Amino acid sequence: MTRALLGIDIGTTSIKALLISADDGSTLASVGYPYPTHRPHVGWAEQDPTDWTNAVTLAWKELAVKRSDAEVVAIGICSQVNTHLLVDKESKALTPAITWKDLRCADIAAELDGAISDTQRIALWGGPFKIDSSFSLSRIEWWRRNDPAAFKQAAAAMLPKDYVIAALCGVQVADPLSAIGLVGSDGAYIAQVLALVDSGPLLNAPLHTFDSIAGKTNGALGIPAGIPVAVGTMDAWGNVYGSGLLDASHAMEVSGTSEIVAVLGEKSIPTPGIISFPAIRGRSLHAGPTQAGADAIAWFAQMHGKSIEETLAAAVASNPSRAIFLPHLDGERAPHWNPNAQGVFIGVTRESGFGEMAQAVLEGVAFAARQIREGCEIASGGAVKTIRLSGGGGKSAHWNQIKADVHNRTVEVLSELDTGARGIALVAGGAGREDLEEWAASMIHISATFTPDSSKRAYYDEKYAIYVDTYKALVGIFDRNTGRAR
Repeated sequence: MTRALLGIDIGTTSIKALLISADDGSTLASVGYPYPTHRPHVGWAEQDPTDWTNAVTLAWKELAVKRSDAEVVAIGICSQVNTHLLVDKESKALTPAITWKDLRCADIAAELDGAISDTQRIALWGGPFKIDSSFSLSRIEWWRRNDPAAFKQAAAAMLPKDYVIAALCGVQVADPLSAIGLVGSDGAYIAQVLALVDSGPLLNAPLHTFDSIAGKTNGALGIPAGIPVAVGTMDAWGNVYGSGLLDASHAMEVSGTSEIVAVLGEKSIPTPGIISFPAIRGRSLHAGPTQAGADAIAWFAQMHGKSIEETLAAAVASNPSRAIFLPHLDGERAPHWNPNAQGVFIGVTRESGFGEMAQAVLEGVAFAARQIREGCEIASGGAVKTIRLSGGGGKSAHWNQIKADVHNRTVEVLSELDTGARGIALVAGGAGREDLEEWAASMIHISATFTPDSSKRAYYDEKYAIYVDTYKALVGIFDRNTGRAR
């Protein structure tokens, strides 16, 4: 039998699951199963948590057939972060999951954030943390006001990975890294933060380190009993281990539904718009997720009745254009954290064609990633030399080259694009190792390298500067157009 690690990433649009060798990290088999996001009202974005557990069952069945010779010795699970649902004491879902793309809690978030002075903000979080619509306490307060029946029965507000772990192991756990804004540098909940809303202190599961074992499988979801399951963490941290980050000279960029950029370094300098996590073994992760990454090109393709492949081909064949795109289709997360931000094209002329505008969408996502990368460099006190790229967007050589040119950095495309599932499998396999980061880094492989085209440096620096200035010029217009204060 081949000793294997099972990694599961509960993403925004699908579950990705893979088996890797426990000995050399090579990929043995991988599968993916999509599920829908429901939008019952403008600004809402929900998922049915049973879709996640059903997808896990289907994934396991397929993997077990593909690699019947594999003996799974540990399971790791990561998931989209700032997606929450309420569960009762038996971990039964009481509500649909409010995803990170959902904006229904924006007014409550503004109310909570507005009640905190700058002095209190520094005392609570040690930096310029801002409460937004995806913050777990914003959701808890929304449920209290709008779904009192579910709120009355609730035992915890859970992330997707914690919901699946509860199904597999019968335990309710959470990890400090995924509890964004709720946990201090000591790894414990910040009591004063939880007290910002009613029942905040009561609706959070016990914390355990992400690389510890939550429990063993109980036979649920078709997975055999007795396999250790790691506590796991958010997809961004899974990607850290799947990307082999060790120091601030490397960044990772995950080109998925959203674009996630992160740097792991020894320093931690509070930086507006950037999330800085408590240090793990002397290294702090500085990261930021956008609201729309590959989702922006999917939207543009759908708007024109084209496939994503047709849209990318049109971009490849396009001429240079003055068009610039702000990809804030559902508000924006890092670095602006502005639910009122909107998608914008500027520089569109009568001569602008489908391909040139598609190219502008690809560039706009790259500009958003560059803005986060620059913030992460400030936060880490380092200078990124190489960006390790993964996610579905990494399949497009054209887009990869755009990113190398926009960042003016070498881009290394990882051979395993599902770095969340891969990384969290390594976390499970290396549970308790003091050299986890080094061990995981020794198991990554690069499939392609893109170097920046020096002849495009001035062109992209100027377009990027216009991109940044356009947001600044329009931020007040966004507020007026939504009619919503921040």
